[in-house]
Amino acid sequence: MNYFIEKQPPDEYDPDYVDIKPGEKNIDGTPKTRTPVTTVEGTYRTKGQVHVISRFVEAVADSFRSNTKIRQHVIFAEVRDSGHLAYDAVRHWPPRGKHKTIVHVIASDELPHDEAGRNAALALGYGTLEDIEERFKGNDRVRIYDRDGNIAGLSDIGDHMDDDEVLEGMEVDVPDRETLELRLKYGRNRKMMRTNTTLLLDGTRPYPNLRALLPFEEEEDGDGEITVPYLHVDGMKFANQLQVLESARSLLEDYRVVAIGIEHSPDMDVRVLIEFFTQVRYKTFFLGARQIARIDNLCEEVLNDVLNHPSLKQDVSVIRRFFIRVGLISQDDLRVLEDKKTPEGPKRRETPPFFVAMPRGRRNKEEMTIQHMYDLFGGYDGGGGQIKTANDRKAPGK
Repeated sequence: MNYFIEKQPPDEYDPDYVDIKPGEKNIDGTPKTRTPVTTVEGTYRTKGQVHVISRFVEAVADSFRSNTKIRQHVIFAEVRDSGHLAYDAVRHWPPRGKHKTIVHVIASDELPHDEAGRNAALALGYGTLEDIEERFKGNDRVRIYDRDGNIAGLSDIGDHMDDDEVLEGMEVDVPDRETLELRLKYGRNRKMMRTNTTLLLDGTRPYPNLRALLPFEEEEDGDGEITVPYLHVDGMKFANQLQVLESARSLLEDYRVVAIGIEHSPDMDVRVLIEFFTQVRYKTFFLGARQIARIDNLCEEVLNDVLNHPSLKQDVSVIRRFFIRVGLISQDDLRVLEDKKTPEGPKRRETPPFFVAMPRGRRNKEEMTIQHMYDLFGGYDGGGGQIKTANDRKAPGK
C-alpha cells in the first residue's frame, strides 16, 4: 500500500491538490489558503483532470502516429462534455498516409429533464448532442451518434428530402442492416448477432454495439487492418459504463482496442471493473499524475487496503451527507468542486479521476511506448525518478 498511496506525492491521485505548509503566506503577507477548485471552460473536468487525461491520450496518439499502415478508429462513448476531450484528441491524430484516423463520438443523454436542472447542467459544461454537432461541424474525420447509435451531425438535410436523397447528400456512409451484421460477425470465432445493440441489465434499453461502428468490410482489400488505439468511457453511473464496456467486449476479446480510459464515476465498484477486464484479458491501472500503476495483480488484502485508504475511499454515509449540507465538513477535505450546484448534488473530485486498461499476455510495442511516454514525460516535478525532459533526469529524493 505504501507504494500506491503513502509514498506518493499528495497530488498523484488528486491532480488538483495544492500542498500548503503550516504558516505559509502569500506575497502580501496574508495566510495562504486553498482556493476552490474550478472546472475548465467548456467541460465539467478540472484543470488537473484535463491535464492528466489529455497527457494519456497524447501518449497513445504518439505511439500510433507513425503507423500509417493500419486503419485507426478512436471511440468516445457516453460523452457528456460536448465533445471537449474528443476535440482535443483529434489534434493528436493529424491526417497521415492514405488512412485517415476516424473519431467516433457517442453522446450521452444523462441531462435532467426539468428545465432548471438542465440549465444548471449546461452551465457546468454538460453538453448535449447539438453541442457536439456544433463543435465538430465541417470535420469529415468525426462520426457523431446519439445515445441509441443513430448517426448524427449531418448538415444541409431538409425536411422535404426523402431517404434516397438524404443518403446521396451525406458526406459519410451509413451502413445498411446487411453490412452491420457482417461487421458483427467479422473476426475471430464471431457468431452472427441479430441486432447491433447490447441490452441493459433490465432489458429496457439497448446500447449501440461498438463493433458495428467500425467498417470491417474495408479490411477485405487487404490494405490495413482496423485498430482502436483508444476507447474512452465517460459517464456518471457505473452501470452505464459497464454497458459500454459490454458493447465493446467482442473488440476487446479480439485485442482490437489497445488502450481504454474510464472516468471514475461516483458509484464505481473497482473490483467489478477489475473483474470485467480480467475476463477479457486486460490489465487494470490507476491513472496517476506521474505514472500509471497496475492494480489487478495485487493480492486481495493489499487491494482492500489501497481501495479503503482515506485518500481514495468516499464516505457516503447518511451522517456524512448531512454534515456536507450543514457545512460542518470542509469542502477542501471533501474535494468538492467550487460552489456551483451540479445536477447530481455536491460533486466530489473522485480519486484517482481515471482508470486505464491495456491488453495482457502479449508483447506490444505501442503499449510499451504508451507507458514510457506517460511515465517519463509527465510535466510534473521529477521526484520519484520521473523526468520532465530527456535532459532533465532527477534521481529520487533529489
